[in-house]
Amino acid sequence: MPTLSSQIATIELKIKALIEENVRLKTQNEQQKAEMSLLEDDNKELVETLKVSEERIVALKTANAMLGSDDYKTKTKLKINALIRELDQCIDQIAS
Repeated sequence: MPTLSSQIATIELKIKALIEENVRLKTQNEQQKAEMSLLEDDNKELVETLKVSEERIVALKTANAMLGSDDYKTKTKLKINALIRELDQCIDQIAS
């Protein structure tokens, strides 16, 4: 049966190993938090870029429609009709 001092020495070694493992895990955790923060920032930038790109696509499609592209003739006609209705409403308000 091991002596009391050898048992204490074994317990101290295990405690030191646990402390070292705790320190290592804390360091790893901090590194992962920093990496996660960077990835979140990258994600925000990519989402913003996507929004800007989608807005640009809509603007380009609208411009294409206004120019009378064959692909967008119906859309162009609808836009023109909407503008005419809006003008008619303005004229009616002025005339009233």
